[in-house]
Amino acid sequence: MAERKNRFALISKFEQMCRINGYQKPTLNKHREQWAADDLLESWDDPEIYSAMEYYFQVNKSPSWRGFANSVDRLIQSMKTKKEDEAFRAEMREKAREWLSEPRG
Repeated sequence: MAERKNRFALISKFEQMCRINGYQKPTLNKHREQWAADDLLESWDDPEIYSAMEYYFQVNKSPSWRGFANSVDRLIQSMKTKKEDEAFRAEMREKAREWLSEPRG
């Protein structure tokens, strides 16, 4: 079980992200939602959760705590897939540059 302060810190970070991104601060019962935060903190590392939260606010037009808590696993997987795709595309661009710069004979 995660420490109580960490659970509340995660919820507070979500509220802060709402405010930073121009959304209305959600009305949350922190004592009830701390259990969802506990599940997240038990399942993933803190940096992964906070990165997923930042990504969630980038891709979601109407963020909610429940929506975030229920989709962290998909967000983390999506972030990994996006990173792999970006690396693959960079490699393909480099190969294309090399191919285009080869002398034609």
